[in-house]
Amino acid sequence: MAKTIFEQGRNNYVVLKNRSRRTINTFLDLVQIMNEEMSRELRTAVLKFYKISYFRDFSNYMIAMEEIVDIVEHCLQDPVEKLDQVRAQFHEVIENFQDVRNFQTIESCHAELPDEVAVAHCLLHQAVLLNQTMQENLVKIVEIKTRQHAQDMNYTIHDVRNCLRGFVPNFFNQLLSDSYTKQCVLLKVVTASINDMVKETWGSNGTLFPDKWRPLITILKKKASVPKSTLKESLFSTLKAVNLTSSEIVQSLYKFI
Repeated sequence: MAKTIFEQGRNNYVVLKNRSRRTINTFLDLVQIMNEEMSRELRTAVLKFYKISYFRDFSNYMIAMEEIVDIVEHCLQDPVEKLDQVRAQFHEVIENFQDVRNFQTIESCHAELPDEVAVAHCLLHQAVLLNQTMQENLVKIVEIKTRQHAQDMNYTIHDVRNCLRGFVPNFFNQLLSDSYTKQCVLLKVVTASINDMVKETWGSNGTLFPDKWRPLITILKKKASVPKSTLKESLFSTLKAVNLTSSEIVQSLYKFI
């Protein structure tokens, strides 16, 4: 019975680790899709801006198109690099937590106690205690690491705005672009997802984040795989019109849009 309890604890350990990986992967997939779309919109806005020859003044000083493209690409590079970095770091961190318990280490009960009843009680007590301690410790670590990596990624996405404004004051106002700003619908989706992730309760197996956001990500990936020439509606329209089975997803999106 003690061995059975041990094995159950080990299985729960693996389940929790897999749940954590699936959660962070879901979040990063969503961020990647939103970031790619925001980057595309921003690059398009820059090109449109420079197509109007008399409309070339950024805060009363001239910036050549080549220079502004370099600035934009510099600021857009950080989220792309951070996405790969966060995913790799998180998987490595979670993988390092291994169940290294050995059932034989508690068999000292046999040598130290007078009868089989006491030995059985000792074995069961040790098995249950170790399971609880291991699970509680891992839950806390996973919760902290998941939140830490997600917030790090979220900060990087939001920092694109500050990076561009640092190079060119009033950058977004002059381009008439909402990408990476507080008015950006795509960024509001990322904000909604990070808020959901922070609220997750790992200890009670209430990690619903992947189940809630994965259907939306699947639809957006399918949308992105369709040739651009066949698309007649923007991603904004897709987000508003998407029909998901979970009403929570729709409510979460509309709350921030």
